[in-house]
Amino acid sequence: MAYKYPYDYEEKEYKAPKLPTDRKMWKLMLFSILTLGFYSFAFFIPLSFDIDKIAPRRDGSRTMNFIFAYILSYFTFAIVLDIWMYQLTQRIEEALNERNINYDFGTKDFWGWYFFGSFILVGPFVFFHKLCKAMNLLCEDYNKAQEAK
Repeated sequence: MAYKYPYDYEEKEYKAPKLPTDRKMWKLMLFSILTLGFYSFAFFIPLSFDIDKIAPRRDGSRTMNFIFAYILSYFTFAIVLDIWMYQLTQRIEEALNERNINYDFGTKDFWGWYFFGSFILVGPFVFFHKLCKAMNLLCEDYNKAQEAK
C-alpha cells in the first residue's frame, strides 16, 4: 500500500513489520522464574497480537488480552487462564491448517501436555516448546507472504 505526502515527489512503499521467529521455551521458563512471572506478560501479550494478525478472520474473533485473563484467573482459580490458553491453541491450530503448515499442534496437545501433563510436571514444558515452535513456523510463513506482496 503506497502513500504520498504533499512534499514528496516519489511514492513510498509501506512494509509490514516482521513478526519475531525466535520464541523459545527455555527463555520463557528461565526468564519467568528469574522475573517472578513478569516475563510471561512480555511473552504472551505480543504472542496474542501476532496470532490476531496471522489467524484467519472468517469467524471475526480476537484473542482476549492476556492481562485481563491473568487478573480474572485470580478470582476463578486459574480457570480463565486455562480457557485463554485453550482458545489460543485452537486459533494456532486453525492458522496452521489454513496456511497448510505441516506441524502437529492443536487442542489435543493442550489437553495432553498442558492440562493432564501438569500432573507429571514435564507436560507444560513440552506444550510450551510445541507452542513456540508452532508460532515460529506461523510467523515465518507470515513474513514470507508479506515479502511476496
